[in-house]
Amino acid sequence: MSTGFVAETEFEKKRGVSRVEVRHGFAQVHVSRIPVNVMGERLKVLAAVAAVGISIDFLKLTPSGMSFVVPEPVADKLAGAIEPLGIHFSVRHDRSIVLVHAVSIRDEEGMIAGIVNTAITNGIRIDHVGDMHDRMLMVVQKEDGERLASLIAVTAAAREAQPETEASDAN
Repeated sequence: MSTGFVAETEFEKKRGVSRVEVRHGFAQVHVSRIPVNVMGERLKVLAAVAAVGISIDFLKLTPSGMSFVVPEPVADKLAGAIEPLGIHFSVRHDRSIVLVHAVSIRDEEGMIAGIVNTAITNGIRIDHVGDMHDRMLMVVQKEDGERLASLIAVTAAAREAQPETEASDAN
């Protein structure tokens, strides 16, 4: 006899936010206002960064440039490598990365939008958003990292508790 109930097996991960992690010590680099030959100018920037041995993370291409994250200790070295190119760029220091872990985050309707909404409605400026199949990341000002992580955790816990509350209200 089938009950229609499917039990979660041990190897399956629970849906929703499973963990929020904050990593400090980064700088956000924005290369912008490239008027012509955007691809060629991007390549010059990347070659200059590679020439000084700096590893970049979370590269995002924009219509007139690109952005990426570097460890804070190499931000000045990176600026020194890009400056001679004569390309408009900025370095935003004291950034943190907030990682939100959730199984199939892209498939959970409204989850990414809800997390970004939580940040924006609480006055947190997001410099960069990226997502993968099991997590999303946001680059924010260092002083906002821990607060955003806490807000996301509280919001996730409230969502998780909501079906139980609705079920008990029905009884």
